[in-house]
Amino acid sequence: LRCDDRFLEGNFESYVRKMRKPHAWGGEPELLMCSHVLGMPITVHMYTKGADNPRIIAEYGQEYGKDNPVRVLYDGYGHYDALQPSLVRTQPRL
Repeated sequence: LRCDDRFLEGNFESYVRKMRKPHAWGGEPELLMCSHVLGMPITVHMYTKGADNPRIIAEYGQEYGKDNPVRVLYDGYGHYDALQPSLVRTQPRL
């Protein structure tokens, strides 16, 4: 297997051993592969100090377009949560 070392800490074999353990959580390599499996883009957002809204810190699968990406929020400590876009009112409130 070929691996891009930018996404891994340590060597590939060590990473695979770690990920095979129960309760191992995925990260960047898994997000990249998910974008290819799903055939759609994934954007990673993160809140920065003093900001009201999260900003995009990484994008995967851009070759599949930019419309309707899977959005996840990174907490800065190795955990990701799914993000759902807020609903925008199309009708004025009466």
